Amino acid sequence: MNLLSQLRQRNAPLYYTGIIHLVAAGVTLLLILFSQQQLLGINLWIKPFKFMISVSIYLFTLAWLVGDIANKRYVRLFSWQIILCMGVEMLAVIGQAARGVKSHYNTDSVEGIIIYAVMGFFILYSTILIVTLTYRYWRGSFPSLSRPYLWGVRLGLLLFLIGSAEGIYMSNQPGHTVGAADGGAGLTFLNWSTQYGDLRVAHFIGLHGLQVLMLLGAWLGSRSGSSSRSTYWVTAAFVLMLGFTILTYWQAIQQIPLLSLK
Repeated sequence: MNLLSQLRQRNAPLYYTGIIHLVAAGVTLLLILFSQQQLLGINLWIKPFKFMISVSIYLFTLAWLVGDIANKRYVRLFSWQIILCMGVEMLAVIGQAARGVKSHYNTDSVEGIIIYAVMGFFILYSTILIVTLTYRYWRGSFPSLSRPYLWGVRLGLLLFLIGSAEGIYMSNQPGHTVGAADGGAGLTFLNWSTQYGDLRVAHFIGLHGLQVLMLLGAWLGSRSGSSSRSTYWVTAAFVLMLGFTILTYWQAIQQIPLLSLK
């Protein structure tokens, strides 16, 4: 059974929603190729494309994780609420791009302020949902899971919440760039500022560290050898990624870019 089949079997609603986001990412990629319209110095469809890819990875990750939760009522409620939250977020991002205006940090109109506030509410709500999932993984017993993988999930979810907290802080700033207005020179595709601090770096590392620690734990758990030693390696990786998250956050607030290309 391949990975996609396993994801569908573990949680069909999250799986199919992830597929829809991948298809939508393909559509936005075509728009990037054929549209010349720009926003903040880059093609305005790049942001929706990045969000679609990121959200699809997020949904597939959650589809996998909830497959090990025994309480099916909780899983059903959790899944559909996550789908709602991500649906609202992506509709706002795509809708604002179609209008040629910002989705985040949009204070240029009453409509922009309302849409940004609604996005913030649903992202906060989805973060609370992840807190409940994290609690279940930390408090629950999972005898069928290898010890390194289980701790990869536990620590990965913790790192995800730290990245989410940094994202909440970022959303309350005038923009993600620190030291200048958004829209300056940035890394190719990622667009992280190469001249000033950028709060998106730490946010990205925190959120996607979940997948890194899950995969590392799964790989170490599949190997023969000491389970305790493998768990130490997972913990060491968490400490390293946490340190990098804190470092890049400190860089950002000090107006230091991840990579300086001045």
